[in-house]
Amino acid sequence: MQLKKTAVIAAALIGTGLLAACDGTDLNPNTTIINIGTTGGTTGGTTGGTTGGTTGGTTGGSTDPNTPPAGALRGSVGTGVGTTLVGTGLMDPFSIATYFGLSGFNNSTSVVGRIDSTGYPIFGTTGLAASFTAPSVWPPVTATDATSLPVPSSIVSTNYIGAFDPAVTRANAWTNGWTVRVNGNDDVWRFFGGTAGTALSGASVPQANGTCPAGTTLVGDFVALFGPLSRDETGLFSGTAATGNYDVCRLPARFGTAGTLALTNDNVYEIEADSFPGAVIGNGDLGRTVAGYAETPSVLSIEPGTLIYASGRSALVIGRGAQIIANGTAAAPIVMTSRAQVASRFDGDTATSTDAAAGGWAGLALLGRAPDSQCAGTPPTSFDTCDVLIEGNVGRYGGNSPNDSSGSLRYVIVRSTGSIIAEGNELQGITAGGVGRGTTIEYVQVHRSNDDGIEFFGGNAFITHMVFTGAQDDSIDLDNGFTGGVQFALVIQENDLPNSGFEMDGRFARTPITFPLMANITVLGPSNRPLPAAGDRLGMLAREGMRFSINNTIITGDFPFGCIDIDDNDGNATVENTFNRVNEAGGSSTTGGPHLVFRNVIADCTAVNFRENDEVPPAP
Repeated sequence: MQLKKTAVIAAALIGTGLLAACDGTDLNPNTTIINIGTTGGTTGGTTGGTTGGTTGGTTGGSTDPNTPPAGALRGSVGTGVGTTLVGTGLMDPFSIATYFGLSGFNNSTSVVGRIDSTGYPIFGTTGLAASFTAPSVWPPVTATDATSLPVPSSIVSTNYIGAFDPAVTRANAWTNGWTVRVNGNDDVWRFFGGTAGTALSGASVPQANGTCPAGTTLVGDFVALFGPLSRDETGLFSGTAATGNYDVCRLPARFGTAGTLALTNDNVYEIEADSFPGAVIGNGDLGRTVAGYAETPSVLSIEPGTLIYASGRSALVIGRGAQIIANGTAAAPIVMTSRAQVASRFDGDTATSTDAAAGGWAGLALLGRAPDSQCAGTPPTSFDTCDVLIEGNVGRYGGNSPNDSSGSLRYVIVRSTGSIIAEGNELQGITAGGVGRGTTIEYVQVHRSNDDGIEFFGGNAFITHMVFTGAQDDSIDLDNGFTGGVQFALVIQENDLPNSGFEMDGRFARTPITFPLMANITVLGPSNRPLPAAGDRLGMLAREGMRFSINNTIITGDFPFGCIDIDDNDGNATVENTFNRVNEAGGSSTTGGPHLVFRNVIADCTAVNFRENDEVPPAP
């Protein structure tokens, strides 16, 4: 670790009223809750603090502890009147609305009285009680085209529907303190002096002293590039911290040696502007037959509280064999954003929003060594030579290592991504190709992606405690034989003509078949969708012969095409492939089946809940 020459203050933040630590929830036992309030006092408990007065505790602030804070990002919720839209296209083998309503699965079509427009449970509700039992392996052994692997311990059994436990107040929710706009805040990066185990552990003010970590190069200082910290329009740099400065260090175009490139939080880091593909870790992104290809054990290590920015077509790419270890904390998240977003925050002009638009840089790409259904062969006979070019063209991925690890992302915010690399070809906020079960992705927000929030191409990773806000396309997209899962996710589609809350594709005649396990997800439509709106505009789209198990999940709000649509016609005049998954492993359209499951799901969209018979025959 390379330390700056910084001053030490023994009690840097104690007594300022800015830090009040308490234990996290049962879903996040190690989280420190940050209470940015000044009037609640030390007796404020879990609901006092921001507006608490002198009594604090459960009487502090509003009498409803789940009242949304000012500025909280809101979506739309249904009113229980959504209908079924029956189209004039090819007839589905059976009605998905009828299938959704089979007895014993506890699905419903009204969210009224259960959640508010921020996705949080209405205080006192009892309408979200339902049990989800985490399986021990996934996919089920009956899905013989995929490898069943142990489910990671991060996937847990729950007794409620949606992303949030109704028994936990908003102040202690797993999103609190580290996310952008979910709790009303515009930004999260600030001075993290006093953060234990980091370069700023003993700092009272950030200092630029012209030094950068080994492997990076100095390009200037923050004040010269962006303006003084005192011009921070979000107000997170104030007092002594606002008089400081940071060195700005550039990541190399490629870090391809065995070892670790360590980014300390006493600097700000940039990826060279509009450099394609940007900054690459390892050499496994190259094609297997290309000179220089090697699954080099290169590691990018990032300290809590670190800021990285990029612009244009520049991406951060983690190649096969390499890893990213980006373990922020709730108190000090790691932020990857666009140069434009940083510039607008410190430009001294309140007319420019600190919440910059999508598309300011390319995004984060993880290229792993797990199987993908697009490897050679139909179906592939071996994944050993798998070499798939990722969307965005920043590298190749895939292999025959289902337990592969691309590293760890914890308390990371990826924002303003999805610049157009070529027409119709851009990265997502996080683009994950062949990412294996050994990878950790949890407590991550993708905010304002110009394409999807996250897209998995193959692989089998499980992700938990995810937030997707403002995606211009789908928030969660699962492709190419993805056989992992998602638990605890909040999706709020904003008003930028987005497509679906989540889209899932099986890819015809390819194995493994896409088969996600999904639980405890809350999907909200936009709060004020402009018309006419483009795209699919669905809560959920499933197609191309895939399987799924969706549990304890809410899909609601303004999705004009419906909450749920199941599609497929494999180049012929019938609709059968995805629907036929119901008949696998002893299931049927009248009893349900283990390969196409809705359980404890609420589908309540503004006008249409289910879309039937909407496929068109193939072209002659």
